[in-house]
Amino acid sequence: MRFATLVVAALLIPALVACGSEVRAGDESSGTDVLKVYVGAGEDRDILQYAVDTLLPETTTVELIDADSDSNAKIAAGDGDLSYYQHIPAFEADKEQNGLDTLSIVSKVNVVPYGLYSSKWKDLADTADWLNVDLIEDQVTGSSLPHGSKVVLPNTPTGFARGLYLLQSAGLTQLDRPFGGTTVQDLTITEANVVDSLRHLSLLPLEYGEFIDGLYANYDAVVLNPTQAESIGLDPEKDALALEPGPENPYAHVLVAPSRLAGDERVLELTHALESPEAAEYLKTKYHGANIPVTATATN
Repeated sequence: MRFATLVVAALLIPALVACGSEVRAGDESSGTDVLKVYVGAGEDRDILQYAVDTLLPETTTVELIDADSDSNAKIAAGDGDLSYYQHIPAFEADKEQNGLDTLSIVSKVNVVPYGLYSSKWKDLADTADWLNVDLIEDQVTGSSLPHGSKVVLPNTPTGFARGLYLLQSAGLTQLDRPFGGTTVQDLTITEANVVDSLRHLSLLPLEYGEFIDGLYANYDAVVLNPTQAESIGLDPEKDALALEPGPENPYAHVLVAPSRLAGDERVLELTHALESPEAAEYLKTKYHGANIPVTATATN
């Protein structure tokens, strides 16, 4: 019996040593090693850092690494674990062009939303007011965006399409498809996809360049991204007549993981943190509509 016990002990010692060794990034999940995440600069890094610092359990350790154009290829090869620096169309294009079939989206986190702004009108409430009708004079009695308004949209495939979806989300137009698709056809819709203009709008695709302030001042409304809005002193949260919604937004920024980390507890913890009401409230409080959560905030 004593001989058998010694044999068993001798066999167990190497196994215990192996269990105590460090598991390196790229190995199967251990729940103990550092999770390496390639993250974009600016707001993406800020959002991820907030989640890491305040919402993750102490047992989950994350290292943030500056992302570059090859970051997805690196995590597919095992040189790192996750990436968080692209919106959905950019990731899907990268995945298709570079054969990154082992990568998939595990969390949709935030959106940098386009907004509809006006220097002339206060809101989008229902109205019977009319503008720009050749046969009759303008009939304006209130301050809501009138029928026949001239609305400027960015003269780029992406900007014009996002502007159209924004107008549909605001109840001003109806398109031949719902918001949220990520096919090339969905992301490059044109005025031909408008089946009903509920406010009889004139849609004007224009180059913005350095004339954003002039467009804002001289047309009934203009579609701007947050950087453009802030460049002329507009606050997305306070000044936008409408903002793109977060839920189902095809331009959501995403957390991407390789298939080898499927079910990894650390990835699940980070996903839950980024999608939490607390993270959503942080976005709402810090960015004032210039960067919004995909999920609802804790107070909504």
